[in-house]
Amino acid sequence: MKSEIDSLDATELLETIFIYLAEISSRRDYNDVIELLARMAKILTGADRCSVWIVSDDKKTIRTKVSQGIDAIELPIESGIVGESISRGTRYIIDDVYKDERFNRYIDDKTGYTTKSMMVIPMYDYQENVIGAFQVINRLGSRNIFDARDMERLTLATTYAAETIISAKLTSEIEATQREVVLTMGAIGESRSKETGNHVKRVAAYSKCLALAYGLSEFEAELLKQASPMHDIGKVAIPDNILNKNGRFNDTERKIMDTHAQLGYDILKNSKRELLQAASVVAYEHHEKYDGSGYPRGLRGEDIHIYGRITAIADVFDALGSDRVYKKAWDDKRILALFEEERGKHFDPKLVDIFFENLEEIFAIRDMFQDEYKYSKSQSKKSRNIKVLGAYGTRAKGFGTSSFSLNKTDVIDAGNLLEMLGEESIHIKNIWLTHQHLDHIVDIAYIIDNYFDIREETINIYGTKGTIEAIQKYFLNDEIWPDFSKIKLSNEKVVVKYVEIELDREYTISENESIKAFKTDHTASSCGYVYTRDESSVLITADTYNIDRVIEEIEKNRKIQSVVIECSFPNRLEKLAIESKHLTPKILFENLDKLKRKDFQLISII
Repeated sequence: MKSEIDSLDATELLETIFIYLAEISSRRDYNDVIELLARMAKILTGADRCSVWIVSDDKKTIRTKVSQGIDAIELPIESGIVGESISRGTRYIIDDVYKDERFNRYIDDKTGYTTKSMMVIPMYDYQENVIGAFQVINRLGSRNIFDARDMERLTLATTYAAETIISAKLTSEIEATQREVVLTMGAIGESRSKETGNHVKRVAAYSKCLALAYGLSEFEAELLKQASPMHDIGKVAIPDNILNKNGRFNDTERKIMDTHAQLGYDILKNSKRELLQAASVVAYEHHEKYDGSGYPRGLRGEDIHIYGRITAIADVFDALGSDRVYKKAWDDKRILALFEEERGKHFDPKLVDIFFENLEEIFAIRDMFQDEYKYSKSQSKKSRNIKVLGAYGTRAKGFGTSSFSLNKTDVIDAGNLLEMLGEESIHIKNIWLTHQHLDHIVDIAYIIDNYFDIREETINIYGTKGTIEAIQKYFLNDEIWPDFSKIKLSNEKVVVKYVEIELDREYTISENESIKAFKTDHTASSCGYVYTRDESSVLITADTYNIDRVIEEIEKNRKIQSVVIECSFPNRLEKLAIESKHLTPKILFENLDKLKRKDFQLISII
């Protein structure tokens, strides 16, 4: 294994996890297992040291269960950076701890060790209670600070550790950790193809539901549930340019993609453990078809293992109902019609009948593990969905800047449209801008350029007077980018039309949708929006500092069920946040103390 974590690719990352999984499986001592998990976190993140902190039963103190390089210590629960992470449930990446006033130098002074960079992430139990935290110190390798990828990898380690701690407290049962590792490794395979961890959770739950209805025992159904997240683990070896291609594969690309079933089987087949043996079957056979036209072996009927036949239905149902890089989600009517058509062809006819008999439970599982942020009127059966297309202050692999899709034609901000919507962005008619900073407007340029020849409708850019003027003067100005308000499409419609928005005016989007802008406090001319569909509303702000107007809107409009507030800087950068008129969690929650209403969801985009 490579010593340089910077060069660790997806396959080597998986290898590392398997090595530690095998070692963990052979241990029964609680402290030994935690020590191994800490070592795994250290390797996954490229850290010099890792400490595992545990919250005491009385919730008053935290103590190091594993603290590499120092003796175990116990501190009040709110002490230092780790204490704040646990108390607030917040993740931290700190490049220079000596510039952070929360850092306690006592341990460095006592041991002679110098702490430089640090990353901390809290651990949660099943009820979302914080039970402790992982703390990694001093990034090694070609760079000496932690980044978002390290945070993702530390998240994996905390998942395993949290499961281990819970199991050990209850029964010292290590199998629970193995199951969570399988789920997380399945999510790694999906995340490389820009699918979510919730996809594997849904497939797992659908599989157990169908297995029980088919007549499998509780043990077998649970085994399949725990194994099914590994169905696409072979995707870790598929090149990104194929895995994330927008559009159909050519014959060569399709052949490469289809190898993932064999690759997944090869990864898992040599394990002697029942769980991973079941996972190998699922990975190998979930693309086989009942009529023998599937792959990789062209198995037919009941020659396909029942695990493969069940997972095939669960996986296809979820894939068709989910947005992917190459397609938009199908509606339920179209999905169910396909299952009727494929009864006895793609799918086991008995399982299709069971699927239809249990649709109510299947739909309930889907609602439980939604990918999209969902807001709805109380007691309403119809979902009100918006999609978060981007929610970061930077653009990097896997990270997109601010944008929200309200429906097929309307978006708030244009930070990450192209990657998330692809060709579907040709349907955008209205872009409602919060302000003119680059991370909120950048993809206006790219969705026009990439699909100019197939676009048929003008894009209306809504914004305050200051926002419109800034875009015309500094962005779409024939110097930085073409002035598309002067350019016409093939049907002679102009590409872009600017609309100066009136604050506090309700604009009708469709028969049951409207949007209203309200003033916000930022360095640039800015506004937030209240978007209403039927009788439910969501309030969305971008960069802002003073949220008095946000609170005013919430208090006077009882339709507002959810609030999305962009929180741009960590507490340690409060001075910068104030000077640049952004929020930190501390500033945000201090201001929220003024709010009297509690009957809504608050979503902080950090």
